[in-house]
Amino acid sequence: MQQKSLNEYIEQIKNLVQSKNYIDCIELLHNAIRDFPQENKLKLNLGNIYKLVGKNSQAIDVYLSLINSDFSAFANNNLSLIYLELGEYDKSIEHAKNALDINDDYHDAKYNLALSLFEKKDYTESLSIAKNLINFESHKAKAYELKIRIEQLICDWSSYEDTNELLSKNKIIVHPFLHISHVMDNEKNQINARYWTNQLSNNKKDNSFPRPKSKIKLGFLCGEIRNHPTYYLIRNLFKHIDKEIFSVFMFSYNHNQTEKNEIVQYFTDFVDLDGLDDNDANKCLRDYSLDILIDLTTIISHNRQSILNDNSAKFIISYLAFPGTTGSSLYDFMLTDKTVTPGTQQNYFEEKFLFLPNTYQVNNGEVNITEITTRESFGLPADGLILGSLNQSFKLDPVLFEIWLQIIQKHDNTYLWLLDENDEMKKNINNFIGDRIDLKRIIYAKRLDYPEHLSRIQHIDIALDTRIYNGHTTSIEMIQSCIPLVTLKGNHFASRVSASLLEALNMDELITTNIDDYKETVSSLIENKTMRNKIKNTMRVQLKESSLLDIKLFAESFQKTILKIFT
Repeated sequence: MQQKSLNEYIEQIKNLVQSKNYIDCIELLHNAIRDFPQENKLKLNLGNIYKLVGKNSQAIDVYLSLINSDFSAFANNNLSLIYLELGEYDKSIEHAKNALDINDDYHDAKYNLALSLFEKKDYTESLSIAKNLINFESHKAKAYELKIRIEQLICDWSSYEDTNELLSKNKIIVHPFLHISHVMDNEKNQINARYWTNQLSNNKKDNSFPRPKSKIKLGFLCGEIRNHPTYYLIRNLFKHIDKEIFSVFMFSYNHNQTEKNEIVQYFTDFVDLDGLDDNDANKCLRDYSLDILIDLTTIISHNRQSILNDNSAKFIISYLAFPGTTGSSLYDFMLTDKTVTPGTQQNYFEEKFLFLPNTYQVNNGEVNITEITTRESFGLPADGLILGSLNQSFKLDPVLFEIWLQIIQKHDNTYLWLLDENDEMKKNINNFIGDRIDLKRIIYAKRLDYPEHLSRIQHIDIALDTRIYNGHTTSIEMIQSCIPLVTLKGNHFASRVSASLLEALNMDELITTNIDDYKETVSSLIENKTMRNKIKNTMRVQLKESSLLDIKLFAESFQKTILKIFT
């Protein structure tokens, strides 16, 4: 048989890539490399295809063979990207720097380096690179996104107003998670989400399926079956879903074996999607012929939204992890409630609202405090009044933090207890405070295992909710512990979550609607111990009478609500 020419190989390879026939493409590339061993571009393409289909070890071998070739910079950069995805950040940094040693204007390598440094929590260096990349149009959007993420985490508010203006006017498109944590405008959040998902139209698939006559096939898609707030909130729901009505399936990725073992018994089948590429994972979903698929992760980090299409299930529902519109027409519905998303906001969501009767947020109904602790064991003063906000640092903002400072300045012997996220965060907050109060009145709490964390929050006198992006799991923890939680009810989903929880408990007196009311409510609670105790006692009574922590009742409402899609 006559040997193919190089051009013939290249043309056939292009056609196979365009048709996404990667298996045949890999075989053809091997043949081409055999016939043209000096054509390093063929090897580079082989590495790229291996990477594309998730065969990382084979891709690494190919790229390593190119380290000393004329494609060394490309090979090092791709190695950096693979090691980044594998969580081997030191190797990722090494290869990104190797690529930059060859070409210091290699912006892809700079970006990979910045991401790896970010994952290593070297925020200062990562931020410096991101700021540099903003100047280049090819990487401007990604660099801005990374810059905003870092500034949120380290509470660097030096460009806070400029960032808000860019996002509010949709001058840059960022991950919807970042947008909703800055902008409390549903319409602008929707515009950003649509562009981010490349979903500029609102074309929905046919939603006229009748209710199945046999058991309804209900699937959950989740990447958080591990030590994660989403898992802690929802784990007990699976136990109480009526198995006479539903066959229940879990499609999981990024899970831990311990947590899997806790819940696997509640499913007809527990399907592990780890190791499957998008095409195979999608085929796996389709093979189950699901009536309903509830995506518990949607578009937050480490999601597998890419495996979904209109054929993944008859109905696809967004729920729990992301408090906003995904911007995608993939999702038919969103499980929500009338507080976080009033019916008047429907036009700003791609998903049709499915209203749960009380709060949308599921709660596991458990408060397990392992031991009684002392204030001193957490570095807290024995006789001071503790204002606590143990939310992640990205939820803090300078507007509300300034109000907290004014409250502390006004009331002696008050302390602010924050979650210790990183050293840069503490440095920036201390700089923001300056000499206005004694910095000893700001106390930082290290991350603890969940039972220990629940034990320590019992020492909080008043919980301070964050403004733009409320506490979720954190808020329910405070409520479960009967700690007065003061929230500022905003305009968009993420800023109304705590209000939803408090309304379900009939504790409207802790919900404020403007900064002045927020400030006044907190101050009144500080000044009036009797009021604090009264609210705590009321919360204890309401928790017993409310459905907020009744997981069985929530499961019943959950089932009735999702069944409405068939009508």
